Amino acid sequence: MKTILIVDDDKKFHRLVFDGLKAYGSVTARETQDIIVKSASNGKAAARVLTRFKVDLVVTDIEGPALDGFDLMAYLNQDAFRDIPVIVVTAASSPEIKSKLEQMGVLHYIKKPFVLLELLEKILDALEESSQDLISDFTVPNFLQAVQMEEKTCTLEVTSARKVGYLHLKNGKLIDAEAGDLTGYDAAIEILGWEDTELKVEELSSNNRRIQASIMHILMEAARVSDEKTDVSPRDSLIDEVVTLAEGRHFKQAQGKLKEFLKANPKSHKGWLWYSRITDNITFIEKSLNNAKLIAHNDPEVVEEIKKVELAKGMLASGQITHCPFCWAPLNVKVLECSYCRAHLFVHEELFTSTKAANRQILQQAVDRYTRVITGGTNPAAHYYLGIAHLNLGQWEKGLDHLNISVETFPDEKSYADQLYMLMNLLTSSKAIFAQEAVVEKRGPELAPATDEGTDTKKILVVESSPTIRKAISITLSKRGYEVIEAGNGLEALNCLDKTRPDMILMDVILPKIDGYKILSIIQDSSELKDTPVIILTSKEGIVSRVKQKFTGSTAYLPKPFDLSKLLETTEKHLL
Repeated sequence: MKTILIVDDDKKFHRLVFDGLKAYGSVTARETQDIIVKSASNGKAAARVLTRFKVDLVVTDIEGPALDGFDLMAYLNQDAFRDIPVIVVTAASSPEIKSKLEQMGVLHYIKKPFVLLELLEKILDALEESSQDLISDFTVPNFLQAVQMEEKTCTLEVTSARKVGYLHLKNGKLIDAEAGDLTGYDAAIEILGWEDTELKVEELSSNNRRIQASIMHILMEAARVSDEKTDVSPRDSLIDEVVTLAEGRHFKQAQGKLKEFLKANPKSHKGWLWYSRITDNITFIEKSLNNAKLIAHNDPEVVEEIKKVELAKGMLASGQITHCPFCWAPLNVKVLECSYCRAHLFVHEELFTSTKAANRQILQQAVDRYTRVITGGTNPAAHYYLGIAHLNLGQWEKGLDHLNISVETFPDEKSYADQLYMLMNLLTSSKAIFAQEAVVEKRGPELAPATDEGTDTKKILVVESSPTIRKAISITLSKRGYEVIEAGNGLEALNCLDKTRPDMILMDVILPKIDGYKILSIIQDSSELKDTPVIILTSKEGIVSRVKQKFTGSTAYLPKPFDLSKLLETTEKHLL
């Protein structure tokens, strides 16, 4: 981001430059959208702008009231502003004026009337030239570490507000420093405590060796001194609020709060750690973790987070990235599996065959985290990822529950509904899942008596010993508008039939307590139930023919595994 200050008492000139830059950027390859234009009608107003904002270029006339252009340039020759380039655009022209302006260090001298394109070119050239010397997006500690690693030799000019300091580095070692009346070690500590710094690299200007300590020692000491001087302690309530927002996946709100927190608490490694987890820019992630490492290099969370980023860097494609909802590792958008914790991030076919590879400790921590989130209020995204975490742990029924809740609480989110349907279809059509599901002997919760009063909704009794398959069938039918009554064994099924009259029965034959053959016999012997259509669910070969031989009536057969669309087709056919 660059800022231009235009000083002229003619408002048309301000508008001409502003509109010209905007149009120029739209028809050329040169970047102009990040340029901020500030205006001042005279030199006095310009001086006020210069004290309030960081200005990268001044474009001024030399004629004007209240501090003319020559007085303004004299003001700019102060230490704090002497590096700001100046372009003069004026109708006043003479060899004497041109010579005086050159002596004052003016970058360009353009006569009015002028060619707008020429002015715009000179403005952009000046901004690009200043960018080559100034280092943006680097803190002083970051830069010192980079110089140390690359064993560079240079002088680093550090500017903060109206303060200027110099750090002299030779072969990657800090040999001297100057800041006001301070020199050597004390000057280095002083400079490292400055905030909102701007850096400029120059050739080495001092060979004096006044500093013997290592850069790392100086960095740690500067952090300690800065903490004692400012007596800044992290506001726990604010960082806790940030963490709560981030865990609830309210990332934009969390970023706003976190920027506020870090502005007041720049030495909080926890703040920088969490910023790395909620930004979608890999450069910002790395810089945030570098800051966290400088402050607390032995913190286990920081060390682990850096490992995640190092592992991910080689796999990240250009463009936007996301974070694993379970371990926070940076990932490509729409990737199916986390490269760090190995958890599946969406419902897909491999979810049922490779869950053992995932880090179960990280997943359990994620379950605990999202459980806290949903305890605090309605959050469909938290329910969704809690469901995915349970699925990674092989807890199919819990996974179904939470994905279903995410759909019910946010019905307009198509992706949740698509994922739920895919999960149910995969569960009911997967041989691997049916192989995993053992017959459950324990009695489920007591079922409340159902009544037939006040509704025309069709009732379907689902008798299935597998809680997962039973839940998948129940959710599917419920979303189709049917009232579903569930039973996990033959005894529960008879209890339900004693209390209500379903319009259809979907039943597995292999059941605990009382098997399906006995239930079918009771149904056929009952005058009230014998005409109730029954769909037999079975995974055993030969059962269908045995049932046909022993029982008659309106009965259909659906072999396991089955497709949900086939289930609905069969159900609706026999309910007509």
